Amino acid sequence: MSTTQTEPEIYVFDFDGTITTKDTFALYLRYYAGTAAWLLKIFRLLPTFIAYKLGRIDRHAVKKAVIRRFFAGEQAADVEARAEQFARDIIPNLIRPAGRARLGALLADPDCGPESLYICSASIGPYLRSWASSCGIHLNNVMATELAVDDGRITGELQGYNVWGENKLRRIMDQFSPHSVKILEAYGDTRGDREILHAAEASFFKPFRVTPINN
Repeated sequence: MSTTQTEPEIYVFDFDGTITTKDTFALYLRYYAGTAAWLLKIFRLLPTFIAYKLGRIDRHAVKKAVIRRFFAGEQAADVEARAEQFARDIIPNLIRPAGRARLGALLADPDCGPESLYICSASIGPYLRSWASSCGIHLNNVMATELAVDDGRITGELQGYNVWGENKLRRIMDQFSPHSVKILEAYGDTRGDREILHAAEASFFKPFRVTPINN
């Protein structure tokens, strides 16, 4: 006897700039490396940044170069430990109040709840999962850029691909493959969220920013 597969219905949030006020990946690089080492690594990455500005490479190549420079050869356990500290000490102060309220409302809503709420971000998984866990979001519902690990060390390569732009929608499809999925609501703030915003039944662009009232 055959059964009909129910199409999952999900709510998807970008993280940096949408839920937060700042780019957490850039902040984490400095937090992890320390100011002196961060400055040196950024200086050595200048040719990569210039090549991007000149249109010779794309943002995915830049992301790979940054991850290789900052994390290649590092102990995965050290990256995870610092990520947990970062998620606990830094990220809470960056969360937009309206974003926090919307997440809380959806998590408490029986029509959504933790099972249907997803974070889809180009930021790296270690600190995103730690923050999500503290909010009641399922770890498996965090779709992020992942660092490849071999024998306990970061290789400097990506495990998969940079979750930005069309890769965000690709990541969602991969999560549910071979079944289809319906995006009920999507929240984003940049060109990198365009594909998931277009795929959603309801899309929200920069939804949690409060416009000052001029007296």
